[in-house]
Amino acid sequence: MSTDEGVPRPAARRSYEAIGEAESLGGQLKRATVRGREIVSDESVSFGGGASAPSAIDYFVAAVMF
Repeated sequence: MSTDEGVPRPAARRSYEAIGEAESLGGQLKRATVRGREIVSDESVSFGGGASAPSAIDYFVAAVMF
């Protein structure tokens, strides 16, 4: 909470809702559709994937950086 001359102001509120679907395409390859956009994820070969797309953690790291 921030203050202006000692008077507390409430923090801004935000909300977000997204509905999606996900499916396995075999092995570690997955496809998700969220808000009409398709996301494909695959793990590296060392984790049993084919390394054909970014991993889920890659997407997570990118989201944090944004």
